[in-house]
Amino acid sequence: MTKSSQTYQSVFIIPEKALPYFDRALEPYADAVLMSLLEKGSDKGKWKIEAIFNQKPDCHLLQVTLAVAALSAGIEEPQLNLILMPPKNWLKESLSSFKPISIGRYYVYGSHIKNLSPNDKISLKIDASTAFGSGEHATTQGCLYLFDKLLENFTPKSILDMGCGSGILSMAAAKVLNENVSIDAVDIDSEAVNVTVENIRENNVSPYIRVWQSDGYEKINKTYDLIFENILARPLIEMAPKLFKHLNNGGYAILSGFLNRQKKWVMEAHQRAGFVCINQEKINEWGTVLVKKN
Repeated sequence: MTKSSQTYQSVFIIPEKALPYFDRALEPYADAVLMSLLEKGSDKGKWKIEAIFNQKPDCHLLQVTLAVAALSAGIEEPQLNLILMPPKNWLKESLSSFKPISIGRYYVYGSHIKNLSPNDKISLKIDASTAFGSGEHATTQGCLYLFDKLLENFTPKSILDMGCGSGILSMAAAKVLNENVSIDAVDIDSEAVNVTVENIRENNVSPYIRVWQSDGYEKINKTYDLIFENILARPLIEMAPKLFKHLNNGGYAILSGFLNRQKKWVMEAHQRAGFVCINQEKINEWGTVLVKKN
């Protein structure tokens, strides 16, 4: 996001179950959507959404869009309050509030953290300010947990990270498997691609990961042993046949980005495509599943 003298900000406090609805609703309007989990106070456990606009949006249209999102999520409609902010790098400021987090054997931290990483952890340095994937969200955590469980009995030689966001899943795989794996990371968002490229450089795993922009499987012309798809329920369902096509026989896919109540629809689509469910994780309102192509 570029600096601007006409930067607007709007803040919403919503429950976790509403995150995908508001993320999707704000995408056409906001230049950045920052998410952070509230850890104290009366709203502890809820999420703070900061929408940053480089120019003033159509408030009426945006309010209607938010009303539809709230209705879909089953929560009270939030009031849109736009605040004209002084020139400032809001993404950089938000990044400074990102605290280190341990996810199983992984230690995820931002570049502003100067303390040494724990010796018994695999460190992942993430600056995800303009792309999804700081490790705070349950979907990312679910993917990492199932990935580690999969590695107990299976070692993938080739991996695709579909919708890579910050590149956190690709980097975790690269640090665990090193030269024994080839990883491709793609995202429809050019900014996510830029963030991933920078993050893999900072984490010294560039030799193992190729990154490019792709609308789903549009620019994918090979098959893989393992595919990560941490996106949303609807695209997961729509892409199930293409996922099957691009997975090797006996290969696995880790699917996330859907609410627990959406799992039935996601699994039905993948069972129709030919997949078998092997394992699953539930973290709060969110689900993650491991499926196999027989």
